[in-house]
Amino acid sequence: MRSHWIAAWLLTALFLAPLAAGAEEPPGFLIETITVEGTRTAAANIVEAETRLQEGQTYMEEDLRQAIYRVHRLPFVLDATFALRKGSQRGSYELVIQVTPAKWFFFDHSIRVTHFDEPLSLAGREFGSLTTTFSFPGLIGARLFVGRSSVLFGSLDSEEGFQAGYSQYDLFGRGIVASLGYSHLPENVCCVAETLPYALDPGFVSWDWDGYDRTSLNLGIPLRKNQSLQIGWTRKSGGSGERFEVLDTFEFPPVLEVGGSDGTMTYNRAEAKWVLDTSDDPLVPTRGFTLSAGIEAYSFETDDLLRIRYILRELPFQLDVIQEDIPPYEARSVAAVVSATRHWSLTPRQTVSGTGRLSLGRSSIHDLPAREESIQEADLDVYGLSAGLQHAISLRRARGENGFGDLRWETGLEVGFEGSSPQLGLDTPNPLERLSLSTGLVYRNPWGRLRFQLTYLDIGEVLP
Repeated sequence: MRSHWIAAWLLTALFLAPLAAGAEEPPGFLIETITVEGTRTAAANIVEAETRLQEGQTYMEEDLRQAIYRVHRLPFVLDATFALRKGSQRGSYELVIQVTPAKWFFFDHSIRVTHFDEPLSLAGREFGSLTTTFSFPGLIGARLFVGRSSVLFGSLDSEEGFQAGYSQYDLFGRGIVASLGYSHLPENVCCVAETLPYALDPGFVSWDWDGYDRTSLNLGIPLRKNQSLQIGWTRKSGGSGERFEVLDTFEFPPVLEVGGSDGTMTYNRAEAKWVLDTSDDPLVPTRGFTLSAGIEAYSFETDDLLRIRYILRELPFQLDVIQEDIPPYEARSVAAVVSATRHWSLTPRQTVSGTGRLSLGRSSIHDLPAREESIQEADLDVYGLSAGLQHAISLRRARGENGFGDLRWETGLEVGFEGSSPQLGLDTPNPLERLSLSTGLVYRNPWGRLRFQLTYLDIGEVLP
């Protein structure tokens, strides 16, 4: 266990540096008017609201810079700069914000190659255990500005199916952002697997979904300057699924099916957190930090389960299939979570980022499926810790007359573990450790983003 706290030491070292200000206060600027250029009226209204600046007030240069960073973090903004023009009176200024908006049509596609330290069961019994996986997730979509400060969007996602959403900015004139999203994945789509959080199933399992509907609601309430309260809720309900132990390398492991062909599964997630964000860009950050603290709650429920055992007999070849009905599974978890990300600009083209996350909570499980018999009742203390470093170098950065484009090479390392107490006697290591090393290229233009990523992943007993 001693080595498990290496990540904790790294997390502390990264994010407890003092946030000191200069001894002398710089002169302020009286902002008489705010003008947004480069975009249409609805988008301009959103940009002005997101600055959280008021006309007729005096602000320091750092206040103006942080306002532009907030504009940068809007999903439809590629770039933003500001300038001060002389106002109608001496000592007053017009704040001019020049915005480079993204196109109304967008895409996001990736090529991911992942190599595992040992074979993992990630894609169900059809594929068995895999040492290397190839995935090509992607989406195409469009957005439309409506009304004074609202956005409608829709997309087709290779993993989520059809998606639609609505975002209302500057709600009640208070800078509140409310978003509603819906996605639908039809039945009989191959290999839609999801690994549950460790707190919901300490067996470290993956569930296959046979179609589902997902509904999400998010609310962002500004508090002061770069602080906000973020509230989110997501509900995912789908058809008959199967459960596979990710670390199980047996050729014919037991398989659990949910209620035959008519069963359903329901997965809920809710969170409420305080967020302090000073980063300059959500996709290609070069400076600033993000700190959040709050509560996360999860629940997962199934219909009655059907355990299927495959037994391979000796020669002559024979495969026996044994089926057994077992009770439905239910799990709930609540945890306090602190996370942080910090970016350091080494040179105009190189950035180093540090990340960390700590969670402590309680989990309650009922009829947890196990290899032989279900665990009927268990209340667990659950915990998790992770830390990572990332290096990014800008290979190409185009602005202005040459168009807009970013090409970055990103390399990252992450270590972490999750565990529970008391021990349940499962085959999965407790705590469950992981080590991830990745490298790849990311290209962004006004239409969207392309990513090529290579990842090495070690899960189980990793740390010495």
